[in-house]
Amino acid sequence: MVDIFEVSAVVAAAGILVGVAYYILDIRYSKRAREMELCQFVTSDFNSEQGIQRFATMMNMKWKDYEDFIDKYGYSNPEMLGKWYSQFAAWEYMGVLIKDKVVTAEKIYATGCLGPIFGWEKFKDIIQRMREVRWGRDYLSNAEFLAQEMLKIKMKKDASFKDMLETYRKSLKPE
Repeated sequence: MVDIFEVSAVVAAAGILVGVAYYILDIRYSKRAREMELCQFVTSDFNSEQGIQRFATMMNMKWKDYEDFIDKYGYSNPEMLGKWYSQFAAWEYMGVLIKDKVVTAEKIYATGCLGPIFGWEKFKDIIQRMREVRWGRDYLSNAEFLAQEMLKIKMKKDASFKDMLETYRKSLKPE
């Protein structure tokens, strides 16, 4: 015959297993909720009127070469420096979050994050030159990583984007 102690031990063990399973599910849900909150927080500025205006201003900047860029948009023009650099600093932060697996690239992409692709294409020669003469090889490397990750996802979802990107690259020839 089954002893009352054996039954109570089995019931207690089952209770512990149910509790552990619930705890694991709760942790997973909380992690996903935090990830979505973080994505929303990080991208909320980009989707604001001010963020869209900053991006548009940045993408309309024109320069002939590195020296011309520095003259027009470097430290001598703090307003314009603030516009392009603040955008890249935010992209840098987003790249770190993806690299550290705090958020997934797919979630960031799902928020409409194509700006880093176009921003990187427009500014890459300037940033690479800044790496050579001023800031070192890792300058804005996480922003570059973000742009590459967004491009990978975009190409996976829409292979025709390659042609659009090539057309855009051709339009970026210096004045």
